[in-house]
Amino acid sequence: MRMTGVRSLAVLLAVCLVAAEAAAAAGDVEISPKGRRAIDAALAYLARTQNADGSWNSANYGKPTAIAALAGLAFMSDGRLPGRAQYGDNVSKAVDYVLRSAQPTGLLEYGTPHHAMYSHAFATLFLAEAWGMTSNADIKDKLKNAVDLIVRTQNREGGWRYEPKVADADISVTVCQIVALRAAANAGIAVPRETVDNAVGYLKKCERSDGGFAYQAGGGESAFPRSAGGLVSLVLAGGYDEPEVPRCVNYLKANANYTGQFWFYGQYYAAQAIHLAAAAEWPAWYSGATDRLTRRQSVDGSWTAANEDTGQCTAMGILILTIPNGYLPLYQR
Repeated sequence: MRMTGVRSLAVLLAVCLVAAEAAAAAGDVEISPKGRRAIDAALAYLARTQNADGSWNSANYGKPTAIAALAGLAFMSDGRLPGRAQYGDNVSKAVDYVLRSAQPTGLLEYGTPHHAMYSHAFATLFLAEAWGMTSNADIKDKLKNAVDLIVRTQNREGGWRYEPKVADADISVTVCQIVALRAAANAGIAVPRETVDNAVGYLKKCERSDGGFAYQAGGGESAFPRSAGGLVSLVLAGGYDEPEVPRCVNYLKANANYTGQFWFYGQYYAAQAIHLAAAAEWPAWYSGATDRLTRRQSVDGSWTAANEDTGQCTAMGILILTIPNGYLPLYQR
């Protein structure tokens, strides 16, 4: 799972261009005019709601690193690089905010809120993707410490839970850690194969007979958001050929009109899952996602949903719509 990371802006841009051309050659979709307008409005919303310290406010958790990380990723997914051109300062401030959150333990979060490992995982993902776009050596050091924290807090089932300690596990937190570890591995940070294998084992224990994934191993029902996340993380862990993949793709297709809790979380992972694991289904899925997102976007450019923060929803909406750009290495086929 260890891969050599990009180390210069010029090389990064070349890689992104080749990836985008390859995606187009493979029949990938294009962003529609209405999708482009939605992206531009959402980016402008994130830019004007960013705090001076680089953070974004959460209605529930103060100023978590998770939203700063997701917003930073959203800008980068549209080709906005740290410190360069439009929105470059926004990305740079987000990077600095996440770096300042680093604790001696490696945890990327201010304080230790109940959902600390969610924030930590998204922050780790953000730093991994940003590492190739900047010469800031502080990113690599704190990224490595963040990865070490994830590795040592994995529980004996192979998963993770809300807090940075070895305890029980659930699939939603576990998914975030696997994605973060893959991004870090792509950036050249060593990730133990055993950690990945144990995490995949946990995912498999959560699968249900309908092809979806339950919240925890050993019981419960499938649900769209966690099933989408389970599929993405299984593929990113190298499990393209696992039998669970086509079963979960079929589950997501059968439940594509899901309207329940954690809608943006589900849409965010479902779009990535279909793009990575079901290329033939991707054009229709992306078109549907564009329609769903543009219909529900607020006039100020944001997206909202019950039980999800506006900054999170808005960033995830951008990340879905910008997948065809191919700018984030983690989400390239």
